[in-house]
Amino acid sequence: MLYHSLRGENLCLNPESSSIEQTQRTSLVRFYVSALVFADALVLTARLRSPWPRILHAVMLATSGFAVWTLLRFLQVADERQRRTNFRALRFAFVAGLVLSLFGGFVQGFGVLHVSWIDVLGLQLIPWSVGLILYSWRHQ
Repeated sequence: MLYHSLRGENLCLNPESSSIEQTQRTSLVRFYVSALVFADALVLTARLRSPWPRILHAVMLATSGFAVWTLLRFLQVADERQRRTNFRALRFAFVAGLVLSLFGGFVQGFGVLHVSWIDVLGLQLIPWSVGLILYSWRHQ
């Protein structure tokens, strides 16, 4: 954490924490970028003709592996408070995803809307992100 002195200097109480925060921020940004690349490749797979879908499937596989690696790196450097925040965000995402999936299945029963299971998995990222933001603000 950075604090400002009366003279305007930046004081760091724990220099290790700023390094950890930078590592976490970098890992989280990489995770979200890989999620966007995955989503773009998924959309393009349905719109392009052969041989591009096979190439995009390989890109999606590599991107998902990279996303898992960056997420694990993000979780490994977390302290106890951040682990609790992440656990609460995952709990929020699970409940929100369950409610949205049940509602989607209910609406799909009437033939109004068709949602693929890949879209439901992608939808899990949004409530997790919202949960991370809400619980991080709560603990600051």
